[in-house]
Amino acid sequence: MNATMIPALYYSYQHKLPIDLSQVVRLEGTGNYTTFILSNGTSHLSSKSLCVYAPNLPVSFVRVHKGCIINRRFVVRFDRKRRCVLMTDNVEIQVARRRLKEVQKV
Repeated sequence: MNATMIPALYYSYQHKLPIDLSQVVRLEGTGNYTTFILSNGTSHLSSKSLCVYAPNLPVSFVRVHKGCIINRRFVVRFDRKRRCVLMTDNVEIQVARRRLKEVQKV
């Protein structure tokens, strides 16, 4: 398993994640915590917020609303009428109205 180094904001050290970002289906933020949902069904909880991870993620990650960033490699389909994205783990994620155009492009 490859670990991922994330530069931590406001700190002089690197934040090390024990996961490989290519296996991350989505990141869900709840307050000051972030849950990494992996393709094998497991999850990893981090005590950092989404704003720490968002600038350092690869281009395959798209923020769909305030509390969720998805990996577009794991998107099955996009339903424009209902404004939701279906992921490979059969979870439907609502897309924010203001982020709809950005999600449609990718």
